[in-house]
Amino acid sequence: MRSLTAAAAIGPVFMVFIAAACGGSGDGGLRVSAADSGTQKFAVSIRGDDVGYMQLDIEEYGEDSLLITQTISWNMILMGNRRDIEMSMTAVTDTTYDLGSMEMMMSDGSAEINVTAVRRDSLLVSSIGTAGRVIDNSTVIEGDYLPVLADLACASMDWTEGQERIFQSFDPASGAVLSATALCQGYEEMDLLGDTVEAVRLQLSQMGTSNLVWVHEGQIVREYEEGLGMEMTRVPPGQGGDIIATTDLYEVFAVSSTPIADPRSVRDRTFVLEGDIDWSLFQLDIPPLQEARGCTVRVSNTAPDLPAGFPSPAVPDSLADYVLPEPMIQSGDSTICAGAAEVTAGSRDAWEAARRICSFVDTAVENTPTVSLPSAVDVMENLRGDCNEHTILFVAMARAVGLPSRICAGIVYLDGSFGYHAWPMVWVGDWVAMDPTFGQYLADGTHVILATGDLQSQYVVNSVIGRLSVIELMEE
Repeated sequence: MRSLTAAAAIGPVFMVFIAAACGGSGDGGLRVSAADSGTQKFAVSIRGDDVGYMQLDIEEYGEDSLLITQTISWNMILMGNRRDIEMSMTAVTDTTYDLGSMEMMMSDGSAEINVTAVRRDSLLVSSIGTAGRVIDNSTVIEGDYLPVLADLACASMDWTEGQERIFQSFDPASGAVLSATALCQGYEEMDLLGDTVEAVRLQLSQMGTSNLVWVHEGQIVREYEEGLGMEMTRVPPGQGGDIIATTDLYEVFAVSSTPIADPRSVRDRTFVLEGDIDWSLFQLDIPPLQEARGCTVRVSNTAPDLPAGFPSPAVPDSLADYVLPEPMIQSGDSTICAGAAEVTAGSRDAWEAARRICSFVDTAVENTPTVSLPSAVDVMENLRGDCNEHTILFVAMARAVGLPSRICAGIVYLDGSFGYHAWPMVWVGDWVAMDPTFGQYLADGTHVILATGDLQSQYVVNSVIGRLSVIELMEE
């Protein structure tokens, strides 16, 4: 049986910290030129363990433009596997940080993702390149102002205590423009490279996370995400050197729980989810797989009594969206389609076809932790990855042969605690949860769904990291 990885937790949060563009409400307040900011470099740590650096460079680029460069170099341990994560982003803006165009590259050594975006009046036209394929997307921008980075934009605004600004945030993973909020909590004396300054303390909420950001006259002084325990602290521009992480992130993000007997059993189980969490953000009732009353959830998963036919199952109109391609679920790609057709050829019904896809993904994809944007065509080409990659390839292959399928993001019990995990659910006459990472045709009863859908919808899971605990209610 294969194991899950902490990458299911760290991946989405990593994307929040490198989100390429975050816009403002356009209500004014910008008071300094970004050209005065120069180089801002940060040491990055997770729960006190140094993982690397992030650097921002702001340069004049012509008469009325700026060139913003962001680079990240991190080292992480994921279930005993060391990964070097590299990211670079360049953006051209006007002198108020308003985005004109950007390019981003991210790699963890096993896969590389390239993203470009161009502002065309009220449209943001973006593309995601992976495994030699390019996915194009256009998103309408509300308002006239879309700064390149939320924290950098906030650093160059005037603030009063209690003031709140609503932002737009560009998600490079999906090409979507999302909502973000900055709230001024007050002022604090902070050290900025040896000088004591009165910094503005902001709470910046975006993509399911809530970061504290301290800013001063165009400078970002410090950032901290409480649940993840990720901190960025200013260091001199010349500081550098190799950073070697020492803490395994799987252990850091383990979710405490009562002991679970026979966790791989498919029998129904009931759990109470506890923690300082806004559960109104979650849709925990997902019939027939999960019944929720408040934060008490009952997990139930069975094989279909009457499987749908195959090929060309009679799919209800309400499920039509779940057979369509998405930017990173390229179910219409020729390689994905050919592989799925070959794997499912001769299947007597939809349930057998789904089991064949599950077996293929389980045996063909080498289980190795990654910190990247999962892409189905990339996984099919490289045949390696963690639960995210197993899941996204399964969903793409299922959709390619007409089986509605969705991504589940949540937690599962393993080795004495729950960990963050991803797995698919597939419609084969009814919804069934499978787990190709674990090699399970029926996902066991410790699979608790916190979110379903694309990467954008999964960001809500970030809000439980570091706050969640689980109690199993025993059946009488």
